[in-house]
Amino acid sequence: MSWVLGLFCFADSMSPLFVGSVMRRLCDKEKISREKLAYIADSTSAPVSVLYPFTGWSSYLTSLAVGIGCITVREDAFKLMLKAIPLNFYAILSVTMVLLLSVGIIKDYGPMRKAEKRAIEEREMVRDEVFSLSSTNEKTENSLKERVFLNFIIPTILLLVISIGAFVVIGSVKVLEAVTIVVLLMSVSFLIQGMSLQELNETFVDGIKGAIPALLVLAVAYPLNALSSEMGTANFIINCTSHFLLPAFLPAGIFLICAILSFATGSSWGTFAIAMPLALPMAYNVTNNEVTLLVVSCFAAVAGGGVFGDHCSPVSDTTIMSSMGAGADHIDHVKTQIPYALTVAVITFFMYLIIGFAAI
Repeated sequence: MSWVLGLFCFADSMSPLFVGSVMRRLCDKEKISREKLAYIADSTSAPVSVLYPFTGWSSYLTSLAVGIGCITVREDAFKLMLKAIPLNFYAILSVTMVLLLSVGIIKDYGPMRKAEKRAIEEREMVRDEVFSLSSTNEKTENSLKERVFLNFIIPTILLLVISIGAFVVIGSVKVLEAVTIVVLLMSVSFLIQGMSLQELNETFVDGIKGAIPALLVLAVAYPLNALSSEMGTANFIINCTSHFLLPAFLPAGIFLICAILSFATGSSWGTFAIAMPLALPMAYNVTNNEVTLLVVSCFAAVAGGGVFGDHCSPVSDTTIMSSMGAGADHIDHVKTQIPYALTVAVITFFMYLIIGFAAI
């Protein structure tokens, strides 16, 4: 169920908050560790966002491709992005691996196995003496009855309808506006259902209190990202590796560079902005300025490599929000998730090697 919710909530940083907050108590009841919940929420946030053509991620990637090679208008860039979706192996495999782990086809391994064993045998969803990024009282009671359809399913559907509807009508996904409308409507609904104004106010205050630890971590993470940018980390990595990239190795090499870059900086969009204007021209030079399998795979490699760091770097906002939503220790979440992310990354690397040689 956590995996399914992650597929339908495609608002990047909001997705792990939504999935973690909704599923936390149910996962505790079923003796699923907070680290596992954080992993599920994290690996269905950025990977899902980059696969859907109506998200801000897709719009941003599309805009970066305009003016490079034979792509002169946004419509052509959008077609390139659509062709690249099936070749975004990292995002597809990340989402698939979450499903396979969730249903037990793939057994947990590494630090996650220890976390799950602790949750099942010792009934401890988090380790003792850890710092949880969620400071809310999870047993807060209110005067409302548990109306799942009215208070959960309808708001979720409404959020999706407004977001996707905005994309269809005006070509832009208005997630913040959709959330604001849903919050206002649900506030009125809670008052009609019998919640007092004081309880409604306490609910808002608890939500703000719960966000403060994650905001403090983000306040430290963003300066680190800025410092990395000012030091020229991205350009250094690009300059050291670009002359090694032979045509057949372009997709795999670009993916590896973007993965390292996004993990070091914690920024997928920053990685996109730096790597896309460098990766696509190299591919176009090989294909005589035509959109071929090599160009499409390089576009997908940039997108997938950027996602790698966004959902497993300790200084990424999505990683931090996943820890917060699940109520997990941030470092424990990073340590348990990295083996899974690296597994998918290694498979993706070899798949891009195959694509590279097939495209030449």
